[in-house]
Amino acid sequence: MSLLGKVYLLVSLILLALGLVWTIVTLGANTGWVEVVLYLPAADLSPSLVRRRFEVHSAALMAGWVVTAALLAVAAIRAPFRIRAAAIAQRRARELEREVLELRTLPLRQEDEDELLAREAHLSDTRRPVMLGASAQSMAATRVWPGSPTRREGDVG
Repeated sequence: MSLLGKVYLLVSLILLALGLVWTIVTLGANTGWVEVVLYLPAADLSPSLVRRRFEVHSAALMAGWVVTAALLAVAAIRAPFRIRAAAIAQRRARELEREVLELRTLPLRQEDEDELLAREAHLSDTRRPVMLGASAQSMAATRVWPGSPTRREGDVG
């Protein structure tokens, strides 16, 4: 994490802690009941709205709003870190895609590199046998097994 990210996180958490302290003090000072009026649809599904009155503890009402604000604050604090993590993941995915592409084209490039090395070494035939001499020539000749019929030029099969 960069220095800017650490400072941002520290300032955000300090502000969140101060807001929590202020909320506790405010909720402790408001111990009364308040009347809340809501317009709700009628029970018989008529198009008119019915005015309903509720008695709500003021601290409970404020606590609901505080929880909502705290959740939004936490989401706002986490947003830059999630964006940075997504950018890093995308960068890594692009690097892996490039590596896979490079590995897919490796046989084609390897063949070109082999031909280039053969030309540099002044080799005319890159597929000649490694062993040279009389023993190599005898191994390259066709073997005739004892008891097997000899083949002639015109034989098919």
